[in-house]
Amino acid sequence: MHIPGLNGHQVLAAAIFISAVFFLGIKLMNPTPLVIWSTGTDFVIQTEHVGDIYTLTDVGIIIFASLVVCASALILLFYDKIHIEAVATVARTPEFISDIPLPSPLEERRRRWETVLPTLKEDQQLIYQSILDADGLIPQSDIVEKTGLSKSNVSRTLDILESMGLIEKRRRGMGNIILLK
Repeated sequence: MHIPGLNGHQVLAAAIFISAVFFLGIKLMNPTPLVIWSTGTDFVIQTEHVGDIYTLTDVGIIIFASLVVCASALILLFYDKIHIEAVATVARTPEFISDIPLPSPLEERRRRWETVLPTLKEDQQLIYQSILDADGLIPQSDIVEKTGLSKSNVSRTLDILESMGLIEKRRRGMGNIILLK
């Protein structure tokens, strides 16, 4: 099974995260039952429980599951940044400097933007391509000139692209600047 946008390490971290949350939830909702002994005239409650609800083993499991949840969540949130920094660190070592060329941030963004292009409709592709050709930053009026589309069509299509989370419009003076996200 492949989840779009996640690599193998992230899928593993997600599976660990879900499992740990499951075990944590089960343990919190179902504490070890209390043991009450009857001696005929008196009742004795087992005293090895923490707060008369959880055993020390339960507390250990809860703490461990909480740590696993936190660690796997951090991996899911920051994997890309950690992975890129690790690759960059290795690439800066003298024996790897000439072997591994690191792409510039603009090249990385351009690759990501280019993967979006085939998923768009005709006018959306035309407008998105003109923004891409301008390195991801272009005045809205220039899009009208480059594409030959009407202002209203460009504006409507930009609204759609913005609602899809692909671009951002920023007001500049009398017009808008369009940025690829």
